[in-house]
Amino acid sequence: MRKRSTMVKSDLKKMVKLRGIAASPGVIVGSVYKLTGDVVRVEERYLKKDEVAQEIKKFNRALKKTHEELSEIKSQARQKIGKEAEKIFDAHQLLLDDMTIIDETISQIQQQQKNADFIYFEVMQQYQKSLENVDNEYFMGRVADIKDVKRRLIRNIQGGKTGTFSGLTRKAIIVAHDLSPSDTVLLEKQKVQAFATDRGGKNSHAAIMARAMAIPSVVGLKELTRHCATGDTIIIDGGNGDIILNPTPTILNKYLKLREEYDESTKQLSKNRELPCRTLDGKDVELSANLDFPDEFQSVINYGAHGVGLFRTEYIYMSSKQLPGEDDEYQEYLKVANNLYPHSVIIRTLDIGGDKNPRYLRMPEENNPVLGWRAIRFCLENPHIFKSQLRAIMRASVRGNVKILLPMISCLKEIYQTKIIIDQVKSELQNRKIPFDENIEIGVMIEIPSAAIMADVLAEEVDFLSIGTNDLIQYMVAADRANAQVAHLYNRLPPSVLRVINNVVDAGHRKGVWVGMCGEMAADPLATPILLGMDMDELSVNPAMIPEVKKIIRSISYRDAQKIAEKALTMKTSEQVETYMRNVFSTRFKMNIF
Repeated sequence: MRKRSTMVKSDLKKMVKLRGIAASPGVIVGSVYKLTGDVVRVEERYLKKDEVAQEIKKFNRALKKTHEELSEIKSQARQKIGKEAEKIFDAHQLLLDDMTIIDETISQIQQQQKNADFIYFEVMQQYQKSLENVDNEYFMGRVADIKDVKRRLIRNIQGGKTGTFSGLTRKAIIVAHDLSPSDTVLLEKQKVQAFATDRGGKNSHAAIMARAMAIPSVVGLKELTRHCATGDTIIIDGGNGDIILNPTPTILNKYLKLREEYDESTKQLSKNRELPCRTLDGKDVELSANLDFPDEFQSVINYGAHGVGLFRTEYIYMSSKQLPGEDDEYQEYLKVANNLYPHSVIIRTLDIGGDKNPRYLRMPEENNPVLGWRAIRFCLENPHIFKSQLRAIMRASVRGNVKILLPMISCLKEIYQTKIIIDQVKSELQNRKIPFDENIEIGVMIEIPSAAIMADVLAEEVDFLSIGTNDLIQYMVAADRANAQVAHLYNRLPPSVLRVINNVVDAGHRKGVWVGMCGEMAADPLATPILLGMDMDELSVNPAMIPEVKKIIRSISYRDAQKIAEKALTMKTSEQVETYMRNVFSTRFKMNIF
């Protein structure tokens, strides 16, 4: 018997649909619990000369108490999520212990004779603003860390208490402007069904922890908090990044049914983890995972991936205050390679530049950085950095399960130049008698139209091709995927891109190399039969999407997939392709795509 819904506000308020960033999958229908934020306020107050020493003592006591709180939160993170979560709060503790910030705060308290909470706020604001001015998802994530530490320490200086979730007495969906990492760790799954925020990115610490805790979430919604109030009915689709506020009865019933189907589907997907990724007529497909941070390797194992198809190494550089040393990188690569052995780990060399600029590298300002000095272009002009990373990767390849992937390749010359450097690194390691895989495979990203057109030529010089659809679509349709004004041009299944992908697969196979895909399209269920029918050898996706993609592959024959791909390749618009694929799923496979 279906329970009668108590969500009556849907009929009284206008329905609002918003699309954000899919952070953690799941379909949830529930009531909003809106956080106004654990706000701390500071007021400027002048001190008497004899009060300064006592104010500094107060600041030091608050430092100690904040350290104790972070240690407790770190312990909870370890229990709820695992060891990989500890590093997030290690970073918080390092920020708290930063002697430059501490010394500056104490010095300004003495010089200005003002209260500690005001001075600390001012010091941290300067640091925060320097990162907020950078249009970069990684740095925005670090801004959240700064705010978290700042808020916690100021509250302890003032002697206040935290009360972020004190009013939450029953199950609800958290809606907030932003959630800090410590907020996320303190979420109780018994009460919190999901969360949605105005701010945040897919790789923010809160999003990473949400995935690890299996809490459905959508972030980057911009104005969600402006539209909702506590008690409103809300639908969260963490797989697609959609939310619906105050749905109509028809929409509400539709999603209640979808939620039941999703829950049943999830149970079945987890059972399929150990099953081979094989079509009904026996064709095997390599299904790998994309990896941003070394400590996320456990999720690769948990979801049953065949290794890592894309290890984005730039985050090692972005999370460091200085250029990482060769040994530091080596240890990170080796950890992943050893934990996933004998499965392959494909390590992409540094894709720096564009929207990923570590401050210590002092990258030049460019009018169009996405088309500028980045990735392989940067590495070839900075051989000391490139060689250091290549040595670290090759040293980690000693067991034979590591491959090298070169990003942003646009022409044959770049491959020739890179191979010269790789040969030099190999000679250096041989001369130092350091073991490595001397037959390590080298592949190139196909993400620039010129590389896609010349795929047959490039394939003659490498061991594999990996198609990066995120940039490939952006460059082919000449539309910045981060620009809302042209977002309508950055479509889900563009026919022009599908045709180019098909040509790249054919070109690679004619030259005897395998072809994979590591962009967002690889994880799009609607695209899976098409890519399978094109004879794609490998798909590398977000770990959480592995069970769903595997289920689709196991539910179809390669022969049927070929027919579907042939039909899709004749279509003229993205809308036609999407409509056709939804019809295929609903009629032929009796499956709904969430």
